[in-house]
Amino acid sequence: MRDAAAGPGSAERDGVEEALLVARAAAGDAPAFDDLVRRFKDRVFRLARRFVRSHEDAEEVVQEVFLKVHRALPAYRAGAPFEHWILRVATNTCRDALRRRRRRGEVAISQISADPGAWLDATLSGASLDAGRAESARLLATDLLDLLPPKDRIVLVLMDLEGMSAAEVATATGSTRAAVKIRAMRARRSLRRIAERVPRRRT
Repeated sequence: MRDAAAGPGSAERDGVEEALLVARAAAGDAPAFDDLVRRFKDRVFRLARRFVRSHEDAEEVVQEVFLKVHRALPAYRAGAPFEHWILRVATNTCRDALRRRRRRGEVAISQISADPGAWLDATLSGASLDAGRAESARLLATDLLDLLPPKDRIVLVLMDLEGMSAAEVATATGSTRAAVKIRAMRARRSLRRIAERVPRRRT
């Protein structure tokens, strides 16, 4: 087992190393920027995947995020953790991607559950489905979330699916913790109403 005292020291060293990478990348050091991409691309991809249906679409979002990061990096000021800053860029990029997408039509909710509201509550709380229905459930959740305004969807994805706190979501979206909590509460209610209204196919 690792010595508990090594934890803070290791984190501090990582923070110093990251700050140096950011400074070098901001100054135009291409290898340093590549290192930053390697550090954060999986985190950004996971976030993007919450908003788009395909692996390829998520890859495009990731590319767009790091293009924006590359352009904006010289103006970055280390007033907050770099991860918070890059996640804010990623969140705004996902929001733009949502606005560009067309809303889809019918949602086959009956293929997943006879009780849409209960299914939605379980999905947002992190409950898992059997492997045979997991992918269908993920696509259904994407379809339902598509029916929300982009700002509402982003808050629900970050809080309920990514497990971020209200304070972290506020930082990522440029909002306040109180506003995030209110938006999340209203968005959950709206999403549940949408799920309950979706027509179920007769067997």
